[in-house]
Amino acid sequence: MTATWQSKTLLHGIHVLTGGQGIPIVLLPGWPQTAEAYSEIFPLLSQHYQVWAIDPPGLGDSAASTHGYDTQNISRILKESLEEAIQEPYHLVGHDVGAWIAYAWAAQYPGPVKSLTVLDSAIPGKAPPLSFPLPEQANLKLWQFSFNKLPELPEALTQGRERVLLDWLFDRKAQHPDRITAAKRDRYVECYSRPGSMSNGFAYYRSVSTSASQNAVLAEKTLQMPVLALGGQGGVGENLKTSMERLATDVHGGEIEDCGHYVMEEQPEIVARKLLAFIREN
Repeated sequence: MTATWQSKTLLHGIHVLTGGQGIPIVLLPGWPQTAEAYSEIFPLLSQHYQVWAIDPPGLGDSAASTHGYDTQNISRILKESLEEAIQEPYHLVGHDVGAWIAYAWAAQYPGPVKSLTVLDSAIPGKAPPLSFPLPEQANLKLWQFSFNKLPELPEALTQGRERVLLDWLFDRKAQHPDRITAAKRDRYVECYSRPGSMSNGFAYYRSVSTSASQNAVLAEKTLQMPVLALGGQGGVGENLKTSMERLATDVHGGEIEDCGHYVMEEQPEIVARKLLAFIREN
């Protein structure tokens, strides 16, 4: 991070990295990453906007949630945390689990959300149904949904072996794993090796059924703000845009070529360019 970026702790112990000036853009990372997942696009966005990259509760340097890890509660916690720092409407962006949170946030509290962007994710309860056994490529992308949800076993198998799991995910789910740099990986391993941190991450997956039930109710009211949905060619691809078209009236986006799941790190210039063009129009 450059000296122009500030690290702050907000209400509920929520950690943010912020910099730039102008209309706010709020960035939510997924698991097993932190706010630093957006570091390659920080300077590209902050030339024009005030950027807030947030560690969701229990991830990165943010305090654990005391109210559960379903996305309705998590989005409420984050909205409350930001209200003391941002008093104007903002653009909301989420990747992976961060996209789960961003959808619930925009659906519950649409007032201050100027636009919603979701990056390579499957919104709980709103992805296409699957049949088992999964094809090999689908299993490589989705096995963690079942594994992370199990009680106790994930902690038993990953304690002291956090790097093994994280490196496996980055190496298998990225088309350009080298772009998730050694320094980035060290940062992620440092965060998720702390006591309780892996359990916090698993808790989001253990709450997926609750989040999906909440989303079924939220989806009864279609999102009215503009939505950008971008999936990596080797990730969810066009499926994310198709899914969001059932949840919103004004959906843009599509597929990012030559890219896996970690879109901000694998193709930062393309992601920033598409995001900036979308935000300028909205």
